[in-house]
Amino acid sequence: MKSQELRRSFIDFFVKQHQHTEVPSSPVVPLNDPSLLFTNAGMNQFKPVFLDQAEPVSPRVVNSQKCIRVSGKHNDLEEVGKDDYHHTFFEMLGNWSFGDYYKGEAIEWAWDLLTREWGLSKDRLFATVYHEDDESYKLWKKISGLPSSRILRFGEKDNFWEMGNTGPCGPSSEIHYYRGSMNEGIDAGLVNAGDSRYIELWNLVFMQYFRDEEGILHPLSKKHVDTGAGFERLLCTLNGLQSNYETDIFQEVIRDIESRSGKSYDGGPAGMPHRVIADHLRMLSFSIADGALPSNDGRGYVLRRILRRAARYGKKIGLNGPFIHALVPQLIRTMGDAYPELVKHGEQITAVIRNEEESFLQTLDRGLAIFEDLVLKANKKGLKTLPGKDVFKLYDTFGFPVDLTRLLAEEKGFFIDEEAFNQHMAKQKARARASGQFKDVSNKPLEWKSFAPKRDQSDKTEFVGYERLSCQAKLLKAAHAKGQTYLIFDKTPFYAESGGQIGDTGIVVFDKKEYPITDTRKEGSRFIHIVDKKIPLNHLSETATLQVVEARRLDTARNHTGTHLLHAALRNVLGSHVRQAGSYVGPDNLRFDFNHPRKVSPDELKKIQSLVNEAILHNTPLTVKYMSYQDAVDKGAMALFGEKYGQEVRTIKIGDVSFELCGGTHVQATGDIGYFIILNESSIASGVRRIEAVTGHKAREYLSRWQDIVENLSIRLKTEDTSILSKIDDLMEQLKILEKERDELKARLLTDSVEDYLKNPEYAEEIPVYTAVVDVDSMNSLKHLGDRAREKLKTGVVLFATQNNQTSQVLCMVTDDLVQKGVHAGNIVKKIGQELGGGGGGRPHMATAGGKSSTDLAAVLKQAVMYVKRSR
Repeated sequence: MKSQELRRSFIDFFVKQHQHTEVPSSPVVPLNDPSLLFTNAGMNQFKPVFLDQAEPVSPRVVNSQKCIRVSGKHNDLEEVGKDDYHHTFFEMLGNWSFGDYYKGEAIEWAWDLLTREWGLSKDRLFATVYHEDDESYKLWKKISGLPSSRILRFGEKDNFWEMGNTGPCGPSSEIHYYRGSMNEGIDAGLVNAGDSRYIELWNLVFMQYFRDEEGILHPLSKKHVDTGAGFERLLCTLNGLQSNYETDIFQEVIRDIESRSGKSYDGGPAGMPHRVIADHLRMLSFSIADGALPSNDGRGYVLRRILRRAARYGKKIGLNGPFIHALVPQLIRTMGDAYPELVKHGEQITAVIRNEEESFLQTLDRGLAIFEDLVLKANKKGLKTLPGKDVFKLYDTFGFPVDLTRLLAEEKGFFIDEEAFNQHMAKQKARARASGQFKDVSNKPLEWKSFAPKRDQSDKTEFVGYERLSCQAKLLKAAHAKGQTYLIFDKTPFYAESGGQIGDTGIVVFDKKEYPITDTRKEGSRFIHIVDKKIPLNHLSETATLQVVEARRLDTARNHTGTHLLHAALRNVLGSHVRQAGSYVGPDNLRFDFNHPRKVSPDELKKIQSLVNEAILHNTPLTVKYMSYQDAVDKGAMALFGEKYGQEVRTIKIGDVSFELCGGTHVQATGDIGYFIILNESSIASGVRRIEAVTGHKAREYLSRWQDIVENLSIRLKTEDTSILSKIDDLMEQLKILEKERDELKARLLTDSVEDYLKNPEYAEEIPVYTAVVDVDSMNSLKHLGDRAREKLKTGVVLFATQNNQTSQVLCMVTDDLVQKGVHAGNIVKKIGQELGGGGGGRPHMATAGGKSSTDLAAVLKQAVMYVKRSR
C-alpha cells in the first residue's frame, strides 16, 4: 500500500462508514498556544474543545495531523536514526468524538479497520488498557476475541494520557503489533518493554477527567475520544517491512542522498546518516512551510540545531558542502500532493535551508578546531568531561548546538558538563531580557487560577464591540489575584487581546461607582476585564455599564487596517513568499514581522509606504463578511499569524488590495487611517524582518516634528527648504578641505618639533633610548612622528606614547643598525603591552602596543628601557 492510499483509506473509513467530518491538519507551528513549541499530537487543535472553551466543528472528526516531537516531554530526537521508527516529524492519523460515541465504538472501529479493512493478522495483535479500566478490558474481550494473555493491563506511565500536569486526561488503550518471526514465539512480557519487534500502532484515549493543580481528578462535562495512529508505523507494518525508512515516503529521498554522497544505504548502523538526514529534512521543510525559521532561541533554535545535526551526519558520508536544500525538491515530489504548502513555499524552504547551511559551514571548521583543542586539554589533565563554559562558548560563538557538541564528545569517549552549560545559557537569557529588546506581548498568562471546565457554560461572553463601544452587562464572575480584580460579563464591547491587537481599556460602572479597566484578555470564550486594584466583590451589583475609551479604540483600528494594507504592499513589492510571522497592533504604533531573506532596501520601503498611502487616498470602504473557513480560503483570504479560526470566520476585504481572515477592529474606510509612515525596518531573526509604523494622529505628529526640523534647518542655513541638501553638501566639502589643511599643518608641526624629543636619551647597554609622551590624535600621527625621528637618528630606539579614545597607545621604532644587531621592536612592545593591561607586537624596526588609559605612561616608558636590553 502506498502512502497516499493509506492516508485516504483511513479518512474514508471514518467519513463514509462512520459519519465523521474530515478536518485539515493544523500547522506544525501552533497558533495561540504558547505552551507548545510545535504541534506534537493530533489533539492539539482540539484543546479548546476539551476545555469547554469552544464548540467543535462536528461531533465526529477525522484527519491526518502533521506533528513534531523534539523537545519537552515528547522528545524523540536522540532516538532518530538509531532505530527504524522514531521521527522528529511524523503524521498522526486520528479520529475524535466530542461527547458523541465512546469506548465501545472507538475500540470496535479500530479493530475493524486494522483486521477487516487492512487485513492485519489477529494473532500478532495485542491490546493494552489502564489497569483500573475494567470496562475497556471487557470490551476488548467481547469485540476482538483476543485471549486474556494478549489484553494487558498497565499503569499510568503507559496507559493514562494527560495533556500536562493539569488539564484534560483519561485512561487509554493501545494496540500493539508483533512484527517478528512467528517461529520465535510471541512473548506478551515484551510489550511496552522497548523491544522493536513489538510496536505500538494506535492509541485510543478516553478523555473523561480534568486534573486540577492539586492533582485531583474531576469528571468532564462530556466524555471524549481522542485517538492517534502512527502513519509511518502503519505504512511500514501494512507493507510487511521492518523499517519505516523502507516505505515510499522515505525511499526517494534516501536514493537522492545515496546519489549525492556515493554511499549506499544500509539498514544497520552504517545507514544512520541517511536516516537522520531524511528525517530532519522533513521536519525542517514542514516547519519552514508553516512559518518557523532558524534563529538562536525558542522554536528557531530547535530548527537550527536540527539542521546542524543533519549537516554533521552528512559529513560522515562525504557530504561536506551545502546539500540539505538540494533534497527539498525530492521531498516535495513525494509529499507535495498531500501537503500543498510544501509546493507553495518550496522556493522559500530551499532558500532558508541553503542560507542556514552556508552560515553554519563558515563556522564549522573553526569550531571543530576549537573542539579538538578542548579534547586535547582534557586528555592532558586526565579528564573525561568537557567544561560547560567551553561548551557554551562553542554554542555562543560558533553556533554549535549542545547536542552536536555532545555527539562529537561521545565519538571521542567524552562527556560534557551540561549543568554548567545550562547555567551559562540561563545567564545569557537573563542578559537578553535586561537588554530592553521588544518582547512579544501576546499570550501573557493571567495572574490567576484559570477556570476549570464546568458542566454549564453560563460564563461565556458575547462580544458586541464591533457595533458599539458601551453596553449594559450582567456580571458572571469576579476574582482577586496579585492586587488586581478580574471581571467576566455576559457581554462586552471591550476587545480582548488577540491576533496581535492589544486589549481595550475603559471604565466599568457599578451603582454609579467607576473603576478603570486597564486591559482586556481572553480565556476561551470568556473575556477577562482587568482592574488594577482590588475592589470589594461582595458589594458589586449584578449589572454594570461597560464603556470603551473611544479615541484609543479608533487609533488602534487605524493601525490594524494599516497592518492589512502593509501586508498587501509587502507582498506586492517583495514577492508572494512574504508571510506574517507576528504582529503588534496598539493605539500608538504597529509592528509587523514577516518572512524575507534580506534587508528591505530604502527604495523598496518608499514604494511600500507609497502603496499603502495610495490605498488610503482611495478611501476604499472595508467589506466585512462571515463565511465558512473553507469558503474564505477558497476565495483567496489570507490567515493571519496568531489567530485560531473556527468553522465560521470573519473576513476583511479592502477592495482588490487585501482580503484576510481577521477578528480585530477596523476603520470603516481606508481614508479614516489618515496617513501611514514607516519608522523603521530591522532584522529580528534569521530570515525574519520587522517594520514599525504609525498612522493617524501619530503620523501627523511625526510629520509635524519633521516640518519643524526642516524649518529650523532652513533658517540656520539661510536657504530655501528645497536647497537644504545642496547647502549641506557644500558645507561638508568645505569641512573636508579644512580638515585636510589641519592635518597637513599638524604634520608640519610634528616634523618641526621632533628634534625636541631626541635630546637626553637614556642608555641600555650603550643603546640610546628616546622616550616621550606626546599629544597626538591617532596612531597614524604617532607613526608619522616616529618615522621622522627614525630618519634623523643615526642609531637608537624611539618609544613614543599617547592616550586617545580611552586607551593608551605606544610606538617603538628601531634604527637599521640596531635591527642588524638583534634589537627587535616587537619584543619590546610585547612587554609594554602587558604593563598596559593589553598587548602588542610588530616587525623588528617598528611595532605598536595598546592598553588601558588609566596607566601612567611616563612610568611605563621609563621601565621600558630594560626591555630594550632583553629584546636581543
